[in-house]
Amino acid sequence: MNKENLFDNEVFSSKYVTEEQNIIEGCKFCDIYNTNAIKAISDIILYENEFFFVIPALGCLIKNYIMVISKRHINSMCYLNDNEKRELINLLNDLRTMMKEKYGFYPIIFEHGASNFDMNRSACCVLHAHLHIVPYKMSMQPDMVTALKLLPLNDFSEFFMNGYDKPYIFFMDNRGEIYHRSCENDALPSQIIRKWIADDIGKPDSWDWRIHPFTDNIEATVAELKPLIKRTIKTGDYRLKYIYYCRAMDGLDVDEIEKEYNYVQSKLALQGRILVNPFAKAEHKTLSLNKVNSELVVSENLKGISKADCVIVNLSIKNHLYVGCIAEMIYAKEKGCYVIVITGDTGVEKHFYTIYHADKICHNLDELLCKKDWRD
Repeated sequence: MNKENLFDNEVFSSKYVTEEQNIIEGCKFCDIYNTNAIKAISDIILYENEFFFVIPALGCLIKNYIMVISKRHINSMCYLNDNEKRELINLLNDLRTMMKEKYGFYPIIFEHGASNFDMNRSACCVLHAHLHIVPYKMSMQPDMVTALKLLPLNDFSEFFMNGYDKPYIFFMDNRGEIYHRSCENDALPSQIIRKWIADDIGKPDSWDWRIHPFTDNIEATVAELKPLIKRTIKTGDYRLKYIYYCRAMDGLDVDEIEKEYNYVQSKLALQGRILVNPFAKAEHKTLSLNKVNSELVVSENLKGISKADCVIVNLSIKNHLYVGCIAEMIYAKEKGCYVIVITGDTGVEKHFYTIYHADKICHNLDELLCKKDWRD
């Protein structure tokens, strides 16, 4: 039986919930969410709600393999409070539906959960709650369930109650059936389910994400899922942290342009936002106009846009030919960025391309940079 929705009106118990530190220094996932720089493409946040964020999996065995990670630093999903549990269920329903529409089947979901009470991590690598979501049908799943001694559970509430006091494995199959195995005093090999998946896809030696990151699959995941998530899942009013700033450069004073980028960067910093494309004087001025250099410039721009949550496109200079800016606005829309267009007195807000691509249209850059919430 395919389970369309995991829960409707589930009642949870908070008996074992701990409301402890939000951020732990040195934790890989705390660092990804709170850092002031995107260190790698695997750190790009594809989706965020009040309690969770979604990133591509490092060790992306299958394209569009992602992880759901708790913002609060807890050892496993069994330590979620009631509100977090409900939000997790809603998010998993949305992601499963999105994957079903894309692939024709539901993804598998699993967690190597660690406990506060038993310091045996079992198969867990990173001691911070994270669920793996993999759009793949495992031919070896029955063998894996038997070999790992996974036991069926009725629903998530049963899982939450079973896993709090000991390390565990949680697994959901393509049908939405849930399995669980307590690992008290029984340390399983690291990344055990990833080993089964790697064997199933015919790459048995590629299971370790530390050695085999599958960067090409990560890049493809960001390119495909970021816009798909934006189209299919309500994102809510959450922070737009990484900003790409796009404005005209051709024929304009390079020092004035740099001054403007510095101004934007300083204003963003006051809001806790990061400019991902700080201006460099040499970017255009030292390059001759040819196909190779044009490809270099466009490639650099696309990399910046790929890292961004939001792209600000400043089209406020009258009678300027905004070929590059319009192209970047189109790229930004296709890559799932939130697009803000600054119009000034140009009347560009009446253009079909602006109306279609812009999530928000502003008259003045300064007014935007003084606001904390850009989605109003």
